[in-house]
Amino acid sequence: MRRRGVEPLLALLWLGAVGLAGVFAPWVAPRPPDLQEDVAGARYLPPLTRAHALQLSAERIRVLTALRQTADGWSGVRGGRMEAFDGKEVLGSPEPRFYLMGTDGLGRDLTGRLLYGIRHSLAIAALSAMLAIGLGVAVGCLAGLGGRALDAGLMRMVDVIRCIPRLLLILVCASLFHPSTLLLVVVLGATTWTGLARILRGEMRVLARSDLAASARASGASPLRVALRHLLPQTAPLLAVNTALRLADIILLESALALLGIAAPPPAVSLGGVMASGSDALGEAWWIAVWPGLLIAGMVLALRSLTARFLRLPDPPSVA
Repeated sequence: MRRRGVEPLLALLWLGAVGLAGVFAPWVAPRPPDLQEDVAGARYLPPLTRAHALQLSAERIRVLTALRQTADGWSGVRGGRMEAFDGKEVLGSPEPRFYLMGTDGLGRDLTGRLLYGIRHSLAIAALSAMLAIGLGVAVGCLAGLGGRALDAGLMRMVDVIRCIPRLLLILVCASLFHPSTLLLVVVLGATTWTGLARILRGEMRVLARSDLAASARASGASPLRVALRHLLPQTAPLLAVNTALRLADIILLESALALLGIAAPPPAVSLGGVMASGSDALGEAWWIAVWPGLLIAGMVLALRSLTARFLRLPDPPSVA
């Protein structure tokens, strides 16, 4: 296998693994993403930390590191200080805890939050990309196959939308409406379709003059059938590439909005939201912002790698 064929395979495997992790997050996450067992004892624990949880009552849990048993009960480090607990007030045996990626400022396990963040961010990206592709295909087909007046009107509408700064539009919507996942999907999808509409409009104008379109019209097919059954499938490679690019762009844009404080409110957990929660503690707990940042960068690079491979011309024939 040539080197240039290995990179897309690795990118596809990476995206598949990340996607499966997000889909099965409720079953593979070690703990719920918002579970705060002991804020003072579990906050800012570094990656690969082993700890134990002592159940003192139905609602009181203490998370200790370096746990050891004493003559009277248990002792360990909690929040940087050594604490001891009488064995009579501890219910049951200490439960082990392993924080693979560390914890945040509220003592929440980052592994679970990242798994749920992948699930939420990919869902937002997929739904927004579907909305953007649907709008781009509809407007592009109507402009490319419609009359001159319809084409001019739709393209002027596209020009007006492209002239509006996307960030300004998002900020206006965030200030006028209550933040929600649905609002984020609508705003992201409704502001990323104009480029596809322009490209598809040109493709449909070329395909409308092709022999394929002429044969379909000669067979008695209606204009709608000609467009949907015969011409639109010819643009499948274009749509595939544009979908991958839209997914990458929306993942980045959603993360940037979360850093600005414009994201779906809790209990929704996104990768951008997790990264934003650690932006103020980089010196004390770098892992809160680094892990989601690496996941976002990995997904975007993998999507762009697949797109670049899809657009690459075939290899020239080898010379013996």
